[in-house]
Parts: sequence; C-alpha cells; structure tokens
Amino acid sequence: MEELKDYSGPYIPNLKYEDFSKEVLVKLLRAHSRQINVLPAYWAEQVRKRLGKEAEKECLLYTWCRIGKYETGWAMEAANIQGDDVETYVKVTQLMGSFAQGYYNYNFDLKDKNEATLTIDYCPAFRAMEREGDLEWLDWVCQVLEHEAMKEYVKPVNPDIQVTPLRTGRRNSKDEPHCKWLFKLER
Repeated sequence: MEELKDYSGPYIPNLKYEDFSKEVLVKLLRAHSRQINVLPAYWAEQVRKRLGKEAEKECLLYTWCRIGKYETGWAMEAANIQGDDVETYVKVTQLMGSFAQGYYNYNFDLKDKNEATLTIDYCPAFRAMEREGDLEWLDWVCQVLEHEAMKEYVKPVNPDIQVTPLRTGRRNSKDEPHCKWLFKLER
C-alpha cells in the first residue's frame, strides 16, 4: 500500500501506523504529546476539586515521578539508545512523547558527553499558567514538580546525573526562557 498522506478516504480494515507517511506520524506524535500532557492536568483538577490543592500536588508529583523511568526506558528501547552519560539522556529526551518538539520549543546545548544545558523557550503549561495569572502554582510546578520529575527521568540512564535548575518559575521579563536546566555527570 502507498503511504497515506491523511485518512480522509474510506475506512481501511487492519490499518497500522506503518501505513502513514512520516508527516502524518509526526502530527500524530504531537497530538499524543498534547494528550500525555493535558490528561494529568484534567485529572489533577478533579483531585483538587474533590480533595484539595495539597492532594493535587501529591498526586501530580507521584504520577510524573513514577512515569519517568518508564518513558525514558521506552524511548531508549524504541530507538536502541545505549549509554550512561548526559549525551545519552539528551538523545532520549529528544524522543519522549511527553516532550515532543513542535509541542514544546526547546534546545540542548551539549558541552560534552557529561554536561548539557536545556533551555525551554516555550512550554504550553507554563504559558497557560502565566496567562491565567496563577504564579504561585506556576512556581510550584516549575520549581518542585519539574525538578523532582526530571531527577526521576534521568535515573534509567544514570542515577548519578545531577539536575540543577538555572531559571525556573515566574519570569521577570517576557524575553526570558520559560525555564533552563543543567544536566551534569561527575566522573
């Protein structure tokens, strides 16, 4: 079968992802990335409404920290990524469903195999919290939740990789990136 550029035609029994063009698969990946990021937000909103903000924080922190080792491992396995240094983690992060390029706008500055800086210029959650003016919640998400989750995400590559926030939380200027992180491994 010729690669599908869309699915506007008739129903296809036994359709597989492999039947689609690369362009469609990229669009689907970005759609799945949205889902992966929005679903916990909706779930957490209901936890907050029913059990309060502290329960919401606990549940979000638990969920994102727990999924980290799996998402890292799945990406490593899917792309046959091997290694135990920061460069390996950078490669894995480029492929994670919850951090898809095009949904987020970010870049890594890889200094060497054991040190990299991640700059996130656009994060949809950050933008929404900033727009809504919920800066206390933004600070908690960026400074606590993200930091703790990132520490879990690096563990399958190497638990000794240190994650250090360089710029997180509310911004002083719209010119500042949404956040900036240092990943470093001392050998």
